[in-house]
Amino acid sequence: MGMLDRYKKKGGFYQLLQLLETSPTAKREQFLTLIAGENPVWEEALRKRILTIARVYSWEGQYLVEIFSRVQPTTLAYALHGNPQEQIDNLLSCLPPISKRKITDLMAEASPTPAEKGTCVSKMLTEVRGFIGQGIIRLEKVDPDLHIPENIEEILNTTSFNVGSMPLTDAAKKDVKPNIVGDSDGTPTAGVNQEAEFLKRKVNQLSSEVNALKHENTVLKDKLAQIKKIA
Repeated sequence: MGMLDRYKKKGGFYQLLQLLETSPTAKREQFLTLIAGENPVWEEALRKRILTIARVYSWEGQYLVEIFSRVQPTTLAYALHGNPQEQIDNLLSCLPPISKRKITDLMAEASPTPAEKGTCVSKMLTEVRGFIGQGIIRLEKVDPDLHIPENIEEILNTTSFNVGSMPLTDAAKKDVKPNIVGDSDGTPTAGVNQEAEFLKRKVNQLSSEVNALKHENTVLKDKLAQIKKIA
């Protein structure tokens, strides 16, 4: 059984895409290499549609305002923290002055760690995917190259092929390693092991996000208690 077999059913492409999007860059590339070794067509389709924060930031202001106005201000402030000032000014220019000031004030007060910033970037991407699913962001208009056809698994399964059944180009030969899917002696496949590692990292990432939210909740409770004392 190939690594991709479980994802070839309806909805599998999106599931695999989410796994890639929530993985660290280095691990994502390793996973894509494994996928390319089994089915280059799927690898190309996935790589083309991976949603990154840089891709989101490249969208027009009329679409960014739909996103920025819906995510938590703290999440946006942490995600933008440390970015070039010119980029921050350009991105926030889509917001009303009051909303922009709120974000910039939060950024001035905040000092997120790289892990906290990374968690907020991941959270933003997850929320953007949610907006896409709700129809708030329509990729066919915003960024057609990222649009996922409803029957994409059927399309890819019809046009895909195994690298072992067709000649490889020189470029493909450099990327594909022999026995990349697994050994023939019945040991677990490299793809399954790699996927398990990704899932573990995803769990750790979600745990970090939960801890960050707990911390934020504690801070808000303390502020509320102070307000009640003043009142």
